Amino acid sequence: MKKLFTLAMSFVLGASAFAADAVAQTKARVDIYGQGIVLKPVSGPEGGYLRNISWGKEDDRKFSLIGETALLPADQWIKATFTFVPENDGKVTICLKGNWFKANDKKNIDVNWVYYDMVTVEGGSPLQNGDFEDAKEGKPAGWNCVPNVYVTTEMKAFSGNAMVKAWHNQQCTQTIDVRKDQKVTITVNVKMGDFEPAKE
Repeated sequence: MKKLFTLAMSFVLGASAFAADAVAQTKARVDIYGQGIVLKPVSGPEGGYLRNISWGKEDDRKFSLIGETALLPADQWIKATFTFVPENDGKVTICLKGNWFKANDKKNIDVNWVYYDMVTVEGGSPLQNGDFEDAKEGKPAGWNCVPNVYVTTEMKAFSGNAMVKAWHNQQCTQTIDVRKDQKVTITVNVKMGDFEPAKE
């Protein structure tokens, strides 16, 4: 009996450790796409980064940035800022998502949901509905989001009563205007959401 109890406890503790380790892989990710505009990263959040992408055609990498936070703590909102400088006037698209993470024994990536609220932009054109309080037909006004990511009931928002959730393959985007050599800072408030491990 004692041996069975020990085995059972080992299984429970092992499963708990696996779940905790898996959830701990969640990061908020903000991608920035310049429409023919060279983007120079200035700074990312503490423990995270902002840099030009490292995939695709080398000549095109200067037009896009990827930014990530440090690993998100459980049950806590954190603020993260991403600052860059555009080399020309034009438009850039801000993309809210979650990080890409795949376990070595899986073919697909994990689903790391991230909650976003109170998104602001300094140095570019004003962001529309950055607090997500304005919605039409279940979607936040001013944003281009996939269905079913507008949240008003699951948990307390950072501000007001609404927020969005996103992961790597289900995102929310908005396009703003920027000016040549004018520093742009994007600030997001983020919180770890649910974790769904890859099935295979």
